[in-house]
Amino acid sequence: MANMMKDLLTLLQRAAGLRKELYWVFTGQLLGFAGGFIGLKVLTNIMGPKGYGQLALGLTIAGVFTTYVYGPVANVVARFFVVYRERGDLGIYFATIRRAHRNLGYTLITSTFFVSGIIGIYYGLEWAMIVMIASLFGIASGINASFLALQNAVRQRKVVALHQGTDVWLRIGLSIILVLIFQNSGYIALLGYLLGTTLITISQHWFAQKNDEIRFNWQIVNSISGDQSCYREFRAYAASFMIFSGFAAISLYSDRWVLQAVSGEQAVGIYAALYQIAASPINLFFALVNQLVVPIVFERAGAMSTPVQAESSQQLVNQTVIISSIVITGVTLGAYFFGEPVTKLLTNKVFAKESSILWLTVLGISIYNIGQLYTLKGQFHNQPGIYFWPKGVQAFSFLTIAYLLAQQTGIQGIALALCASSLIYLAAVLFVNTRLTPDFPDSTLKGHT
Repeated sequence: MANMMKDLLTLLQRAAGLRKELYWVFTGQLLGFAGGFIGLKVLTNIMGPKGYGQLALGLTIAGVFTTYVYGPVANVVARFFVVYRERGDLGIYFATIRRAHRNLGYTLITSTFFVSGIIGIYYGLEWAMIVMIASLFGIASGINASFLALQNAVRQRKVVALHQGTDVWLRIGLSIILVLIFQNSGYIALLGYLLGTTLITISQHWFAQKNDEIRFNWQIVNSISGDQSCYREFRAYAASFMIFSGFAAISLYSDRWVLQAVSGEQAVGIYAALYQIAASPINLFFALVNQLVVPIVFERAGAMSTPVQAESSQQLVNQTVIISSIVITGVTLGAYFFGEPVTKLLTNKVFAKESSILWLTVLGISIYNIGQLYTLKGQFHNQPGIYFWPKGVQAFSFLTIAYLLAQQTGIQGIALALCASSLIYLAAVLFVNTRLTPDFPDSTLKGHT
């Protein structure tokens, strides 16, 4: 207990020393948090459960692009900026990142139009438009995610905060306007999301070029051999995250499609709204943690050439878990006691009928995120592949349990499946961490967790 309090005080003191960065990180997340809830209130009342269900299903398609395709790229951007700065090779770093985005863009846009045409033939124009616009929104969001990772890496917290907050308000605002002007349809709302994020991504590029370090290295001409070597290094690192992201896509988005198959669009709309209410405070908190702590963890790790770097990084992760556990316990208790009035306030009576699952959803999301914090150990050791089987077990246990329970108890079964699979994931990550062996000689951290 004494050690826990000491760790807590140490991290709070460190946060006080970074109060300016913390202020901007918190501001950006708070703007997004408020915008999300306002959008939830307006869109659920304008669109109803069925229309909101279409929007939710479209957002899962965009989410797969952002998580599975562009998520690994953003992880590469975040992890290797410090490494290539330390090596003096940022020109090669930027050239390779740009090449990856260019290749992805060409491939995905072509595939999107082809698949949308097929969907239109078999399922009609409305679903073809949902698939097409959602996919384009996912591409825009993925490019934006890389810019956010880059801005965080150079510690431009103010730029990140303003863009994150504005992105949510712009997406929601344009969606509401378009739905009111044209028609109550999922693809019309998705069009607002696409336009908003596209504008934010253009602004992100402009602000990135205002940074002297980025601008100078952005245009450096690199040798083909250096570029290819960098590309191989990035691809090897990203490969594990692509597998992880595939599992994450199942964990994050299969619940909506299970409900669609079992109960239809109305149940999806109600569940999606409740999930957003539950996830918003947790995601806000862990986004703050990730933006503030993760770049510092990677800075401490550097190129991982000494045991001291690993020890310092792991210590910060442990301190972060302690504070995170305290915070999420409070949020879960709040959701248990005040779930119904909060749901009614943020949506309406139709959605509030299922508010009993709110605290279970909060708990499941929280446990999963604690597990994610512990995976930082493998990431700063440049061994993210060790979490292959924990993520696979979590994803498929969630899908299996969710499908079985949803047939029996509907929406509540999805929430119970989320809690069960998250506990399985946390236990698996902790087990893997006990077996991680650092890659430097004569390590004093062998067996360290």
